[in-house]
Amino acid sequence: MPRHERPRTLAGARSAAYRLLTVQARTEAQLRAALLRRGYSEEHVAEVMAEMVRLGYIDDVAAASRWAEYAAGERRYGVRGIASRLSGRGIDPELAAQAAQAAYEAEGVDEYQVAWDLAVLRISPGSQGEPPAGQLRERALGRIARFLERRGFRADTISRVVRDLAK
Repeated sequence: MPRHERPRTLAGARSAAYRLLTVQARTEAQLRAALLRRGYSEEHVAEVMAEMVRLGYIDDVAAASRWAEYAAGERRYGVRGIASRLSGRGIDPELAAQAAQAAYEAEGVDEYQVAWDLAVLRISPGSQGEPPAGQLRERALGRIARFLERRGFRADTISRVVRDLAK
């Protein structure tokens, strides 16, 4: 019998979950979606998900903390940007926001400094935290502001960086 025609059993759902988790860590939402895409019933998926959580193979809180700490350590995103990326992985938005803020605090970094460093690197790659001499044009400042916005920095942080770059 071809693989796609085999009956979808609870044991099959459990086995598929283990295989999926062996390949990469997943959030509860990601694993649930993957099992449903493979044709397992809601009942089987719910039972397997409960088992995976109970055994500790799925822990969205721990996953959110790990991913947020990694992202904060990279210093490439603002708090909102980290939270947005966590939400995209299936983490509850409130949990994602808390994990992102906690990661920034744990790293001991200031969002303004991260945004400033990124802006300066964007303007003149290879510089050591100092913008190029002379005032930047309004168009260039707009590009920097949009770049920082896409990276998830707060509006007040972006306006402060742009104002300081314009000096």
